[in-house]
Amino acid sequence: MPNTVILGGSVAGFSVAAGLRDAGYTGTITIIDPHETALDRPPLSTEYLVGDDVDLALAPETWFAENDVIWVQDTAVGFGPGSVETASQRFEAEHIVIATGATPKTLELPKPVYTFRTLADADMLRNLLGPGVSVAIAGGGLLAPELATSAQMLGAQVSVFTPHIPAAEVFGELADKLYATMAQHVDVIPRRLTVDEDLDRFDLVIAAVGVDPAVQVAEGTGVTIDDGIVVDENYRTNMPGVYAIGDVCRIHDQSRQDHWDHGRASAARVVHTIMGTEPNAPTPQWVWSDQFGHDAQAVGRVIPQAHEHLVHRGDNAIFVVDDDQLVGAAALDEQMIIRAATRMITRGIAVDPKQLTDTSISIRKLTR
Repeated sequence: MPNTVILGGSVAGFSVAAGLRDAGYTGTITIIDPHETALDRPPLSTEYLVGDDVDLALAPETWFAENDVIWVQDTAVGFGPGSVETASQRFEAEHIVIATGATPKTLELPKPVYTFRTLADADMLRNLLGPGVSVAIAGGGLLAPELATSAQMLGAQVSVFTPHIPAAEVFGELADKLYATMAQHVDVIPRRLTVDEDLDRFDLVIAAVGVDPAVQVAEGTGVTIDDGIVVDENYRTNMPGVYAIGDVCRIHDQSRQDHWDHGRASAARVVHTIMGTEPNAPTPQWVWSDQFGHDAQAVGRVIPQAHEHLVHRGDNAIFVVDDDQLVGAAALDEQMIIRAATRMITRGIAVDPKQLTDTSISIRKLTR
C-alpha cells in the first residue's frame, strides 16, 4: 500500500493530507509535528493575541480518525529515499512532503528580544502585554503592524521601528494609507532598531524582522538548499519522492514566498503531483492583513511594470492592468473588490480600465 509522510502540520502540511483524502488517495498518511494538532497561524497575531475566543485548530480532533490520518506528535530529524526518522521512530514513506515552515529571525541587542511565530510565543506575549507596558516592535513587513495593533488594543505603549513603509510590495500605494493610520495610533520611528537605541525605556522588545526557512531536517541529505529547499514547479526536490512546500521551499528560479496562501496553493499542487492528475489553473497570490481597523487585501501583483497601468477605484482600491487583462488588485475594507479581481484574473476576463475606475458600476458586474 502507498504511504505518505508529511513533516509539519500547519496549513501547508495539513492541506496535503486533506487534499489527498479528498482526491481519493487510499494509502497511509502520517503527519509528524511537535504540536498537539494542526494549527492555523494567522489568527495568532490578531484575535488570539488580544484574548478573543478563536479556534486555531485547522480541523476538529475527530477529523483525523474519520479520514484515517495519523498524527504523530514528534519532530523529524532526518530522511532518505523511502524513509523518515525521528529521535525514536522510523517511518517508511513512498512520498515525503517537507512542510516544516520557517523560524523567525531575531535582533542582537543587549536585552531579551521576543519573536512571534508559534502558539507558545503568542501565549507568552499575551501574558506580558498590558496597560502601561512599553513595547518596541521592529519590522517592515505585515507582522509588525499586526502586532502593534494587538499590543495597542491590550493597552500597551507601542513604538514601531521600521526603516520603510511596511508591505509596500504587497499593497502598493495603499501601504501609504496603512502607514499613516498606524502613525495615528502608535509611535512610528522610521529607522531600524539597533544597539544605539535607548533600550532601557522599553519593557519589551519584539522582533518581526522576517523568517528563515526551517531546512534543518534536510541538511546533509543531498537535497538542494539555497534560501530554502529548492523545488521545481511541481514542488519536487532533486531527491525522488521528496517534495517541499510552503515557507520552507523556493521554486528554483523564483524568490521564496512565506505567506499562508502559498502554503495552501503549494499543497494543492503536490496533491496533483502525487495523484498523477492535472493541476487546476493557478490562482493568483492572495495576501491579507488586519491593521488598526483596516482589512487590507491584495491579489496578484500590485506593482506595475513599465508596460502596465495602475488604475484607481476611489481612494481604497487599485488595479494593475496589462492591455485588457487584470494583473493584480489591492483594497482596504473592500472584500468584494478582491473577490471580483480574483475571478477576473483566474478566468482571464477582459477589463476596461475606465469601467474599473467608475464606482457607479458594480464591480460584480465587471466579472460577467
